[in-house]
Amino acid sequence: MRAIDPFSYFIDYASQLRGFGGDRPSPDPQYCFHTRYETVRPGRAIYSLTLLDAQASQGEMTVRVHAYQPDFGGAPSLTAGNRLDLGGGQRRDLAVSVPFHAIKGVEYALYGYFSEPTDLSVAQVQVHLDEPENEEDVEIEAPLSVLAQPAAVEESGPATGLIHIGHVSRDQPVSQDCTWQQLGTGGALSDSIARWREELCLAALSFYGVDMPGLDNWVVGGVNAAMREAMLARPFTLLFHGEASPQDSPTFADVILWPRGPATDGDASARWMQLYGWLERLKIGGLAVIGLGYRPGDTPTAGPSRNEIRQWALRLIGLGYSVAPLAFAARQDLVVDEAGMAAFCLIVRRQ
Repeated sequence: MRAIDPFSYFIDYASQLRGFGGDRPSPDPQYCFHTRYETVRPGRAIYSLTLLDAQASQGEMTVRVHAYQPDFGGAPSLTAGNRLDLGGGQRRDLAVSVPFHAIKGVEYALYGYFSEPTDLSVAQVQVHLDEPENEEDVEIEAPLSVLAQPAAVEESGPATGLIHIGHVSRDQPVSQDCTWQQLGTGGALSDSIARWREELCLAALSFYGVDMPGLDNWVVGGVNAAMREAMLARPFTLLFHGEASPQDSPTFADVILWPRGPATDGDASARWMQLYGWLERLKIGGLAVIGLGYRPGDTPTAGPSRNEIRQWALRLIGLGYSVAPLAFAARQDLVVDEAGMAAFCLIVRRQ
């Protein structure tokens, strides 16, 4: 466990915790502390905050873990958070912890601010970082999958095209949109789109040659009974992950199917972190099929966009993955649900 200076990021700014921080007024009137960004060993980690000899009649502090990728720049993103009730009137020690899943190549900091007015006073502020205890502090590398061989179809990499040209089908999937021609008929639109995502995942197993015995395959998030039965009938080891977050164990998968994909709310950095967190669990040579929702309009909107998906593909290629070429449909062919979201499946192989 590492002790971290709580005020090491904004070293000049005065904290709203009286007597702490620097001498300059903070531009944020709620600012309490912000640690420097730390490299954390991959896996489940915990930031802990302790306020020693604290006293307040009311109030609340929010603490957040922020993530930053130095190789890609951009703004830090929210990874996890918690709240600490400050009221009670009696002088005592207050503590709160924030668990999160650390990813290779990402740095993490703990940030705290008053989310409700308070008259808090403290004698000391302590922050500790508890990391995964990997042997000799060396990250566990992804193992080699039996799938680590030349791909059955052309995939986008540094020397190939990123955009798919030509016919797109549900039986021979690339990274593609859901179109009316692929969707079929019957049932509510949202159910039909969910079924399309799952059927594309299943089709990718055969088309990319990843339905052989002996594989470790994961299904992430909720799926309907038909897909569950179809997966259980396959000749490989199968693990269903009900929660859409990477597992704490140092295990890896040959295939990851995630029909519902990452959340469409929040900011782009948070969506990328969620996506990349799962792809890091692929074995070398492993394949992932991930459902995405995005807003198809050309004007800037809240939520994912086609440009964001393109940026993800380019970023993954730069990280050594290959991506099945992107096939974005013409607007008139595109299925859009009641919330104005189009559906897309991204197919990625870890090289």
